Amino acid sequence: MSEPGSEGTRRSTAATLRRLAEDHRAPRISIADLLSALSDHGFGLLLLLLALPNAVPGPLIPGFSVPFAVGIAVLGLQLALGMHTPRLPRRLQRLSMDVARFGRVVDRTEPLLLRLERWLRPRPSGFTDGPGERLVGVALMALSVVLALPVPFGNTPVALSIIVIALGQLEGDGVALLAGIVAGLAATLWNGVLIAAGAELLHVAEHLI
Repeated sequence: MSEPGSEGTRRSTAATLRRLAEDHRAPRISIADLLSALSDHGFGLLLLLLALPNAVPGPLIPGFSVPFAVGIAVLGLQLALGMHTPRLPRRLQRLSMDVARFGRVVDRTEPLLLRLERWLRPRPSGFTDGPGERLVGVALMALSVVLALPVPFGNTPVALSIIVIALGQLEGDGVALLAGIVAGLAATLWNGVLIAAGAELLHVAEHLI
């Protein structure tokens, strides 16, 4: 990660995450640790880090996505209120992940990030400033609610849409922000389909018993 003011030599998001995974010496890495290292890129990279664990397929653990969804909702609210740097309650700042596990998440998601970064670049639009940026915050709040739902196979598409929004925030890319919001709408509809299908299966099962 480059120092503030050295925008031309700023590390890519994938490189920044790799550096965090390799250089952090404590056994756990907390959100407070990340905030202290992120400078003015706090919103984008925090959103990315909160979404990444839910984008990695794995066993269904009830309630796993809830703490991450709460963090995303808080960040979305702050963007909707027009804040330019993230402010988190101490309880959320203390949320942490084992460094080894964080490294595994980086290992598994780095190829995806590198592919996405190929088409990311600063592209100012109505979503990168003013009322549009507030709308992005509202969209993140809505997506956090969907992410918190215990829907099998539902978290990954929501998390991926949040990742695209996060990368758009990091790069000031209005096209990526729009793409993330559209993908989030599609992911929300997908979750609705899964919920409806699950309800129908329960209804059929009740009649078979």
